[in-house]
Amino acid sequence: MDRFRKLVLIANALYLGLTGFIQMIFELLSHYRGMGPLSGIFTGTPYTIGFFEAHGFAVLTAVLVFGVMLKDLKPQWHLYLALVCLLLGGANLLFWDSFAKVGLVTAGYVATSLHILFFGLQTFSFMKTRKE
Repeated sequence: MDRFRKLVLIANALYLGLTGFIQMIFELLSHYRGMGPLSGIFTGTPYTIGFFEAHGFAVLTAVLVFGVMLKDLKPQWHLYLALVCLLLGGANLLFWDSFAKVGLVTAGYVATSLHILFFGLQTFSFMKTRKE
């Protein structure tokens, strides 16, 4: 079970870290230079900060996984990551019209589906450790 739990942590961290980092770069380029795939959305808008913070939070969570969680495989790390996925996926659902307004519905489906998937995997991992 420990191997499965580590794989769940690693996969979740890779998703959060890589996606978050790439999105941060896109947000910076679009906000300050008017360049990149998000330029039509974030060029000069004051709303970039929320997206940048959320994606930075995802990167920091990935750093926490690789820096601490994998070395100290406590059950509560799965609970923490389940709650992170619930927050991020829940926010996507709560503000779904944002994806439609900026033409990113497909990206919204992918991101939200992955958050839901990892919420389930993290919750499963947490529950399994509670029974051991």
